[in-house]
Amino acid sequence: MSKISMVFGVIIVLSIIVFGFVFFEPFFTEEVVDIKVINKERWTGEKGRYFIFSDKEVFLNENNYYHNKSNADELYPLFNKGDSYKVKVVGLYIPFLPRFRNITNILEKKETNVPLPQDF
Repeated sequence: MSKISMVFGVIIVLSIIVFGFVFFEPFFTEEVVDIKVINKERWTGEKGRYFIFSDKEVFLNENNYYHNKSNADELYPLFNKGDSYKVKVVGLYIPFLPRFRNITNILEKKETNVPLPQDF
C-alpha cells in the first residue's frame, strides 16, 4: 500500500510543478530581445495566432490567458519585413521541439541607419 501511495504522491507533486510553471511562466521567462523580422505569416487554423520569423528564431504572436496577452491582432500589422524591433517575449525556446516564445509587446522600432549620399 505504501508503494502505491508514493506513486500517487509523486504524480501529484509533478502535476503541481508542471501546472505551477505554466501559471508562473511569464514571471520566470520574460525577456527583452532585439529581433530583425525576416518574414511573418498567419496561422490559418486559428484566429489571433501569427508567426514572426526573425534572423535568430521563430516567435509566436498569439493571445494567451496565462501570458496575460490579448493584443495579437493589433501587434501583427505593426511588424514589417526587414525592420528591427525591441520586443518583450515570454516562454522557452527549445530548438528540437515545436515550442516558440510568445511576443507580448513591441517596446521600440529601431530605425535603419542608411548612409546619406556625400557631396564631393
